[in-house]
Amino acid sequence: MSCAAWNVRGINGPLKQKAVSNFITSNKVAIIGLLETKARSINVKNVGKSIRRSWEFVSNHRQSLSGRILIMWDPSLINFQVISSSDQAIHGQVKLMNGPEVFVSFIYGECIATERRRLWADLAVKARGFSHFPWLLIGDFNVCRDPMECSNLSASGSMHDFNNCINTIEVEDIRQIGFRFTWTNKRSGDQATSKKLDRALGNWEWFKLYNHCQASFLPQGISDHSPILVQWLPLCFQGGKPLKFLNYWAQHKDFKCG
Repeated sequence: MSCAAWNVRGINGPLKQKAVSNFITSNKVAIIGLLETKARSINVKNVGKSIRRSWEFVSNHRQSLSGRILIMWDPSLINFQVISSSDQAIHGQVKLMNGPEVFVSFIYGECIATERRRLWADLAVKARGFSHFPWLLIGDFNVCRDPMECSNLSASGSMHDFNNCINTIEVEDIRQIGFRFTWTNKRSGDQATSKKLDRALGNWEWFKLYNHCQASFLPQGISDHSPILVQWLPLCFQGGKPLKFLNYWAQHKDFKCG
């Protein structure tokens, strides 16, 4: 069973809807956040039913006229309850059938750095309420953490803001496989640009419970973004749990090395 997020760059066309449906089937997805859907509010129901007739769904059209985020889930496998939403995120509680409760935030950050600061502030508030539970943040943050995450970019204030947010809310990237750069402008030669804009992060409670899980960044297919796939697998490791070192620990006033 998996959780996924995918910036699909529009979901109104039947070919894209079929591609998303096939992606759900082939990867055993139980809940997915579709980003940049460009679906009008009056069309969301038809879009959702075209992809998965028996699934439930929710969007953030009340906060964004363009409906930037559409979440769909299989009610036979999980229960998803929205806690709050904005134009850049939908936060909710996922109850796995016969499993633990997990908080999930589906993210689609704004392109403008000053607008993303509202997202960072929102996440800081949510972190205080989610800190004692497993928390997964997944989606398109529209900013890199480091110049190494872009084919032709230097350090910027946007990266600094993003890393400050990550340290403040005490999360870290989940171990990943697949494509290093998750977005490309699909040009060639000197005009080609690739960046890591999409990611999955977890807090300490997430790593304690799901440290054995990983985030897969798959081929872009119908979009210019890679879909993200995080598998919820039962822990089968016997013995002591492997240590996951979170970078923000080193900034704690009581941290000592050696």
